[in-house]
Amino acid sequence: MFGFDRIANNLKTKLTSRRNLAALTLADAADFGATGAEVSQAARQRTDVLERVTRMSAVYGAEAALQTVRRHDLFGMTQTCDRCPHERKCARLLYGASKPCAKHVNFCPNAAEYVALRDAAHAS
Repeated sequence: MFGFDRIANNLKTKLTSRRNLAALTLADAADFGATGAEVSQAARQRTDVLERVTRMSAVYGAEAALQTVRRHDLFGMTQTCDRCPHERKCARLLYGASKPCAKHVNFCPNAAEYVALRDAAHAS
């Protein structure tokens, strides 16, 4: 049942996000530093991309550092995640009962970014 609830919530979130983003004008997007193309791309992303990026950052020990990432860098990471060919494998590990370690998710195309975030946070 959990899978169906998650699918229903994702669909509801996607529809709400698309409706809200469609209502934005270019001036509204510019107010928070985005272009119309970025807003359009964000509207087309899978609904759980931000959650997967957040969960993956925790696996790499970079969850706190993720909160300090510049908007354009985070947008790049979410785009990479959205186009990842390993989505099913990733979801199985990230939403599973046990927390994976970094060696189990080394297929992640954002792995180097998470490691860099973690290392930068530890260096400061």
